[in-house]
Amino acid sequence: MKNKKVDFLVVGGGPAGLSATLEAGKRGLRVLLVDEGIQLGGQLVKQTHKFFGHEGTYASVRGFEIAKILVKELKKYKNIEARTMTSVIGIYEDGVLAWDRKENEVFRIEPEYTLIATGASEKYVTFENNDLPGIYGAGAVQTLMNQFGVLPGENFLIIGSGNIGLIVAYQLIQAGASVKAIVEIADKVGGYVVHLNKIRRLGVPVLLKHTIVRALGDNRVEGAVIAEVDESYNIIPGT
Repeated sequence: MKNKKVDFLVVGGGPAGLSATLEAGKRGLRVLLVDEGIQLGGQLVKQTHKFFGHEGTYASVRGFEIAKILVKELKKYKNIEARTMTSVIGIYEDGVLAWDRKENEVFRIEPEYTLIATGASEKYVTFENNDLPGIYGAGAVQTLMNQFGVLPGENFLIIGSGNIGLIVAYQLIQAGASVKAIVEIADKVGGYVVHLNKIRRLGVPVLLKHTIVRALGDNRVEGAVIAEVDESYNIIPGT
């Protein structure tokens, strides 16, 4: 088994992992960055919209372009090594085991310090039949469309009107899908007005104080039942 000694191991090549790798590299540390994906950037490579903020935080730059900027900066440092399609499979007292899927080999890393920057998991709504094929999290839809060029369906119901829900709805329409409605349990939209206005101009209804009750279908999603909720977010019978 191959051994690799480094000063700093970064697990996860999203915006946090890339930024940490660059900061450590600028200070002369020997850095190894590993990410299980096919390319570095994490969530950034899925984002085709322009970011808000100011010039120092890449305002008006699209997410996938920010990823390219950070990766290009990474390549300037000879003391930084980045590996994609590489998963950390164990962290032990005497080292870290990683699996390089491209070479199909397991190797051992001996870092002085390790940073875990693997991101977060999506939060799903619980409802009847929520395990039917055709029910996706927003991240999965963005990955299929924006990273692999696959449209995951033709007709969509979006649950949640935060920025991600609004952005994914707009991206689906851009890709040729039909968004039937956006359902929001609160009494107001959670995302930015600029994203909401894009959706409204396209004629997509936004149903406030509503939630999904169950998905319909046997082998895949064929429809959904939604209902209105009261002030305590309880479903109002008959709605």
